[in-house]
Amino acid sequence: MPVRPFTPEDAEALAVLHRSVGWSARSEAGWRWLSEDPARQRLGAPLGWIAEDEQGEPLACLGNFIQTFRLGDRTHYAGTGHSIIVSPKGRGLAPTLIRTLMDQKGLFAFYTFNANPQAAVLYRRHRIRPWPEPTHALKLAWPLKHWPRVVSRMLRLADSKSPQMLGRVLDRVPEPLTPHPKAVRAQDLPGGVAILEAPWEMPAWDAYWRACVAEGRLLADRSPGILCHRLCNPDRTSPPVLLAAVEGETIVGHAWAELAKPSVIDPPVLEIIDLMALEGAAGAIDRLMAALVAAARRLDAAKLRLHLVSPRLLDQLGPWADKARREGGWGHAHARFEPDAPDPDLWQPTPYDADYGFCLRPATGSR
Repeated sequence: MPVRPFTPEDAEALAVLHRSVGWSARSEAGWRWLSEDPARQRLGAPLGWIAEDEQGEPLACLGNFIQTFRLGDRTHYAGTGHSIIVSPKGRGLAPTLIRTLMDQKGLFAFYTFNANPQAAVLYRRHRIRPWPEPTHALKLAWPLKHWPRVVSRMLRLADSKSPQMLGRVLDRVPEPLTPHPKAVRAQDLPGGVAILEAPWEMPAWDAYWRACVAEGRLLADRSPGILCHRLCNPDRTSPPVLLAAVEGETIVGHAWAELAKPSVIDPPVLEIIDLMALEGAAGAIDRLMAALVAAARRLDAAKLRLHLVSPRLLDQLGPWADKARREGGWGHAHARFEPDAPDPDLWQPTPYDADYGFCLRPATGSR
């Protein structure tokens, strides 16, 4: 079947595919928000691609998120595929969609940081290799509440033995394990951590971002304008957790987390989207992690989780990494670099660099 670029006006067809695999359907406003991403507009890149049969039935789709990067005074672009869905009738279209994504020009890398075990095999066929090499299979989680995870395991067991019985349960309780969050307050956080509100309006954030760039790493853009866009997702159903590690009036590190539920029968999880600190900011990551745990408890999350861990961040986590439960176990993070790409070792990604900030299933008011 032919593959064509899609637009926000295709939201309903895309929603059909999303719902067919139990994913949250993005609204037309949500797709329009993604289409307004500054990096995509600079390059004139497609929002994504869709395949339909002759009757207009959607068969497969793949989103195309263009990420801006900074390396000193140079700007680079890379592409990450997201929301790849292939219906049974569209079997065989996945390679076509992936090739279409990678045929784009002007990008130094193509990557995905959340491949499932089945898709991981497919990516290798397209020379998209597991990366970062030391940590590509690692996810870290910090359990906080035991009983929601027990209930979730029971629901999964019921689903494996009798999907009809689970269906009856969900008819009566459509969204089990729904959290009852309380607002995250400054008094709940450790010293040296502040709640960020509208960081794109803060001179302190602009100074922090410039200090990050000056360290000479390859960084996904967190400049005020980009951050303003990324945090204005119209499909968000609860406010994000935005924190800063501070020394006096100076920001030396930051964290962004979102309350989510991977599926209807999963417990709520506070997912870390971004976690970063300046070199030499002693204790910043430790303070931010303590603050994230406190926020997760206020939000009634069963655990705190970091889906993607770079070697640099793993080292910065120190004892927090030792205390974490290892999840994943397969190569969920993959990348392919073009011959003229910057040195990949200069890039130490977080989930922010991919689609986690806008593809998580909300934990409350799910779409």
